[in-house]
Amino acid sequence: MYEPPDWSRAHAVIFDVDGTLYDAARLRRRMLVALVAHCLADPRRLSDLRTLHLYRREREKLAEAESTDILRRQYERPARLLGLAPREVEAIVQQWIHQRPLPYLRQCRVDGAGQFFDWIRSSGGTVAVLSDYPAKAKLDALDLAADVIVCGTDPDVNRLKPHPGGLEALLRRLDVHPSDCILVGDRDSRDGEVARRAGVPYVLRRRDNRLSGRTFSDFIELLARASRTRPRDS
Repeated sequence: MYEPPDWSRAHAVIFDVDGTLYDAARLRRRMLVALVAHCLADPRRLSDLRTLHLYRREREKLAEAESTDILRRQYERPARLLGLAPREVEAIVQQWIHQRPLPYLRQCRVDGAGQFFDWIRSSGGTVAVLSDYPAKAKLDALDLAADVIVCGTDPDVNRLKPHPGGLEALLRRLDVHPSDCILVGDRDSRDGEVARRAGVPYVLRRRDNRLSGRTFSDFIELLARASRTRPRDS
């Protein structure tokens, strides 16, 4: 039977970003409006939609296959299918996945995220981030700050979840035992699986919040649950 994480033992709390710290569905709706306006202004831009679709699809395949060399392959694979140069795919991805969403992120932040980060630090813990995408600009846009950030696209990681390489690299940087951390994510097939492989306790933000102790709907709920535990000893 699943045992809920012991928050009193958590020297560090490790967060996924996309879909965990902000509502991904809400952001997608906002970005869809922006993309439609972009394409209506010039119908030739409809090809950008296909490029983004194939990029996401091929990146998911790279994660499922636990491929290496993500930095190169994430652009080369869709470029080959589209008959484009990898740099052309990268330019579209940078614009629509990494840059244009930033102004909308703060409005999509999950309730209680700031308070939960504050509680972790006030209890003597460390806030860390493990993301498959570059995370610093997103955290800034969310008005959140992490003490340690590791991304799947970091040159010394270059692997996507659920491969444990990124999480293991983060644990080394934190210099903590896996059982003294808690991972907070949203996808069981990625965040849950990488946590299980590394032996890290975890919880998942899910709309379907029926699994008591394992899932939560927002950080107000998670903070109430975690703060009922004994604060860990300094």
